[in-house]
Amino acid sequence: MMLKRITFILFAVVGLVSGLLSGWLRIGWNIPVYGMAGFHGALMLGGFLGSLICFEKAVATKKNWTFFAPASSGLSVLAFLFNQAYLGYLLQIVASIGLVCIYIFLAKQSQENYILLMLIGAMCWLAGNVLLFQTHFYPTVFPWWIAFILFTIVGERLELSRFLPLKMWSKYLLLGLLIATLIGFMLPYHGMGRTVAASGIAGLALWLLRFDLARILLKKKGHYLYTGACLTLGYVWLFASGLFMIFVNSGAFAFDALLHSYFLGFAISMIFAHGPIIFPSLLNKTGHRFHSILWFWMVIFQTSVAVRIFADLQEFFLLRKWAGMINGLIILVFLVTMFVLVQKDRTLGQSRN
Repeated sequence: MMLKRITFILFAVVGLVSGLLSGWLRIGWNIPVYGMAGFHGALMLGGFLGSLICFEKAVATKKNWTFFAPASSGLSVLAFLFNQAYLGYLLQIVASIGLVCIYIFLAKQSQENYILLMLIGAMCWLAGNVLLFQTHFYPTVFPWWIAFILFTIVGERLELSRFLPLKMWSKYLLLGLLIATLIGFMLPYHGMGRTVAASGIAGLALWLLRFDLARILLKKKGHYLYTGACLTLGYVWLFASGLFMIFVNSGAFAFDALLHSYFLGFAISMIFAHGPIIFPSLLNKTGHRFHSILWFWMVIFQTSVAVRIFADLQEFFLLRKWAGMINGLIILVFLVTMFVLVQKDRTLGQSRN
């Protein structure tokens, strides 16, 4: 069982490393992976994040059949490495179908609304993957990938914050913002769609800043404070990506600023926040793993993302190039640190809180 878990995590790591190498090539570094440059988005979203989410949910079901989802997304990485684009896209379609099936299974076990949100997110991933298979044109796909990550994370935050007392009006507000975001992505992006979706995204960021558990965690210490800080910074980046979607539409790197404020600033911040809890469970360990070094990696990561976005907006090519390199290296260092902490089966230098 442990060998199987490590195998699936390695799939995700290979997807991440391949995605980072292709991203560094695209940003201007001379990396000898020229055939992978066009697959950067699929490797990072499907190969890494998709594999990680599929594996996490498969572990939660404790059903062997569910592991075909992370297996498919992991195998898609190998297809892209061998320049088999159609096969890679097809395998990611299979993975997203698998994730939809997993959520349907979980929804039958529990009637909680947060599972339905994650199911909608998986369906958005499936829609984006089908579009990519048909068109090979990433600009038509990224709204659905944004929706996939957004609905997944909002669902997970609702699950973790489900014991917080929420007034009915706040629940209706959240529902309205989610519906607005989804409708916006269904409309033509360069028409009203962009404005409607971006307004929903910015509103969701403000909702999370006000009602999520993060505001309570910021008042605590140790691991809880770290998690609260990562979540809060992630929500700030989510708000920024909504603003960029509306107001930043010109400049050589405007699209890069939008995508990476969201997928780096928001999505990866969520991995930094949840890592001390998620990675032990993925490796069949109990409890959380935390060490004060995680603060250091988090600060460097957040700073590098801010510098990259600044360089995008100001069109500073060299600064953007170096910030992009640091973005990826810190993600890798964070994952290695978490693996070491999990394997040592205890925290180092700071007690569990």
